[in-house]
Amino acid sequence: MPHHSGAELPGAQALRQMAAQSDSRGLFSDRAPDPAYAGLFLNRELSWLRFNERVLQEAADETVPLLERLKFISIFTSNLDEFFMVRVGSLQERANLEQSKSKKEKRENKTNMTAAEQLAAIMPKTAQLQADCDKYYAKALEELAGCGYRKVDFDHLSKEDERFWKKYFQTELFPILSPQIVDSRHPFPFLRNKEIYLGVLLREKEGQSLGMIPISSQMERLQLVRRDGHTEFALTEELVLHYAALIFGKDAVQEKCLFRVTRNADIDVKEGMMDHDIDYREIMADLLKRRRKLAAVRLQVTPTAPQEIVRILCGKLELTHKRVFAQKSPLDLSFFYKLTAKMEADGHPELFYPSARPMLPPPEYDLAAEVQKHDVLLSYPYQSIRPFIAMLKKAAQDPDVISIKMTLYRMARESQIVQALMEAAENGKEVVALVELRARFDEQNNIDWSKQ
Repeated sequence: MPHHSGAELPGAQALRQMAAQSDSRGLFSDRAPDPAYAGLFLNRELSWLRFNERVLQEAADETVPLLERLKFISIFTSNLDEFFMVRVGSLQERANLEQSKSKKEKRENKTNMTAAEQLAAIMPKTAQLQADCDKYYAKALEELAGCGYRKVDFDHLSKEDERFWKKYFQTELFPILSPQIVDSRHPFPFLRNKEIYLGVLLREKEGQSLGMIPISSQMERLQLVRRDGHTEFALTEELVLHYAALIFGKDAVQEKCLFRVTRNADIDVKEGMMDHDIDYREIMADLLKRRRKLAAVRLQVTPTAPQEIVRILCGKLELTHKRVFAQKSPLDLSFFYKLTAKMEADGHPELFYPSARPMLPPPEYDLAAEVQKHDVLLSYPYQSIRPFIAMLKKAAQDPDVISIKMTLYRMARESQIVQALMEAAENGKEVVALVELRARFDEQNNIDWSKQ
């Protein structure tokens, strides 16, 4: 390899010129001031936000089929959830540690930003992306209505619609709601990660109290109703918000909103816990329990952010107002997956990309026979996984098979592969499966399967 003593590496000057040109167009506007190479690098977290912005741009691209755009909006929001749970959670812990111990701040090695500086840059960028998401969401609703699927607007109901939805609320939802009151006699409850809550500021004789109702984990969020030749869909939390006065009393309700808390989920296993006498599965199960109660890192509010409710929530969750994001779109857009599945079943092929099917094997193909002749490379999802599952099921019954060894990373909720391995073990085969217990946000599923 040639040695360049003190001289600029080949291409470095061109990179510097490219960076300068890019900077003049604002492409590197998120960078922190840094000496020599600041313009050549982006901060890792801000770069990730740009990646997610690229995902969101697909939702604005009118050449993309409508229902695929809905999926991109959902992917954008789920990506953002994970970003806050992992990356922002990790940065917050580091910033808190540096502040509490008054130690020298550790700077990121590409742009020289501290954890606190990265957090300060992340929040306004996130707010901007959320505003864009709200805009694309509103446009998507207009197009959905044009296709015969109208979202119920509870702020503008006709008298007939008001009667219909009030009766629906009173018969289907009201009996299963669990209201909670927070006042001097009732402590503030633990708010679960990504749970949607109704928050209501209540007027009482002795002052004010906060009423809350957990919603998203207790009932189906998407309500679909066929009326007058078109389909209406409503979100349960918006229905509960609209009829909050029927729950807490008309004269008692002063302010109301829906809110959702995102908690830090960046857990890790200490090296000292890796001793051979310790069950790693038990460690992961314990960490998952602890993860549910880690510190809050974000508060989402819709349709507005009532000042007093936000003040109470921020105080209890130990969040600054910079971590509060008021948005016009729903707090969780994963319901789009169920809606698109419903529309696909109703028959709207023009609203989707053409389905990509895996390549099927030739008729009577026997993978077990083929691998005895030569190695076989299968690439999923481009090729069908059916021959592999068929081979496993055959091996589970074959008296000549003594053992099966396999590595598994992420497993389906209903895994045919694991079912075949379990059947083989029950038939006396030696089955050894290496299971990845740290597949992020799929840990519990893998732990459950590993026990099976």
